[in-house]
Formats: sequence, C-alpha cells, structure tokens
Amino acid sequence: MTAWTVQCGTVVYYANTVTVEADTLEEALEKAIKTANAESGWERLDECGFTFIDAVAEGADVDPWRDFASVLPVPPHFAERGAPPLVTVITEGGLVHDVIIENGPVRVTIRDYDTEGADPDTLDMDTNGERFVRADWSTELPPLPNAGRGG
Repeated sequence: MTAWTVQCGTVVYYANTVTVEADTLEEALEKAIKTANAESGWERLDECGFTFIDAVAEGADVDPWRDFASVLPVPPHFAERGAPPLVTVITEGGLVHDVIIENGPVRVTIRDYDTEGADPDTLDMDTNGERFVRADWSTELPPLPNAGRGG
C-alpha cells in the first residue's frame, strides 16, 4: 500500500455588516470594504465550504508543494473549483436538438450560419461579416440580449 501526503482545505466564511453613507453605489461599496477591514466586528458564519484538495504528493510526511503548486496534479473533481462545466451539443440534420450541461451553470450560444428563410432583422454578424442566427442555451445565468432559445 502506498502512503500519500495530502493537504485538504475548506473555505470558512466570515462576515462584517457595516453601514456607510455615500452618493453612489460604487462609493458605498468602496467605503464598506475599508470600514469592514478597519473594524473588529468580523463574525464566523456557521456555514463553510466543502473540503477540497490543495496539494498531494506520494510518500509519508513529505511536502506536497513544489514551486507553489501541487507535486502531483489534483484531479479537477477534487480541486476547489471542482470539475469544469461540460457542454454537449446534440445536432441532427443541421438542427440543434438538445444541449446537455453538466457540472454547473454556463453560458452557451449556438451560431447557425444556415440563415435561409430567417428574418434579417434577427440575424447577428460575426467578426468576418458573416450573418448567423444565435440560439441561447445558457443555464442559471441571465440570457444574452436578443438571443432566442434554440430547439
């Protein structure tokens, strides 16, 4: 059996609620950060993040860090950010039939350059001047402006 040295981590959240006066939202947010950092009113929130892997190395009691990175690569599903989103676009006969999104919200747009019969007022143009129909399949994010849901 192999020994492994693994540094685990978790995010612990603290909060400091402050009141500031300002003329704009931007100014209020800047003042709030300065005020919160200057005060001692920080309280630990009950909820913390999940446990993830920061670094790993083979061997017992070895330093799992080398050059500010894990000695061995941490598989994405164990890392702090988790597995990256995966988007699968299913097409048949030139039509998008489905978009399957796994591992979190993403912004997805599909460009259809087969614009025959499309209303010219609804077409977008790419950087090469080619016109296309845009379909927005984004999940849990505000949709892009002027983008219809494909199907």
